[in-house]
Amino acid sequence: MTFKLYPSLTDVPAIQLYNILKLRQDVFIIEQDCIYNDIDGKDDFSKHLLMMDDRRRLVAYLRMVPAGEKFEEWSLGRIVVDPVYRGNQHGKELIKKAVGLLQEKGVSKIRIEAQAHLEDYYKALGFKPVSAIYSVDNIPHLQMLLKIV
Repeated sequence: MTFKLYPSLTDVPAIQLYNILKLRQDVFIIEQDCIYNDIDGKDDFSKHLLMMDDRRRLVAYLRMVPAGEKFEEWSLGRIVVDPVYRGNQHGKELIKKAVGLLQEKGVSKIRIEAQAHLEDYYKALGFKPVSAIYSVDNIPHLQMLLKIV
């Protein structure tokens, strides 16, 4: 697997942007049966991290939203793994890569807004719950924080 980081939306090639939006639609809207505003205006100023297989197929994706744009801290969001590749730790690998990239920038805290059923998944990566569970688009969520040492 290889990683590709695009520092801004304008750097993402059209075919990759299509693949990103299709994967997000397939998982967050169709699979999870949740009609919501995926294209929320935050992609414009976020960094985009892609994991690709040896055929350059999109395996997993996330966006890194700068501090002050969604939360006080940098945040990771739209974390998604293609269903074909699930169960192979690719999501964890992608998140660890993003954390490492932000750590290199001197970031000391990363916040996520996680689906509540994934709390233990993110705890295993060092994130700690910092909010009660609340609803986002009729899906239970909670905020979690990772303090980078």
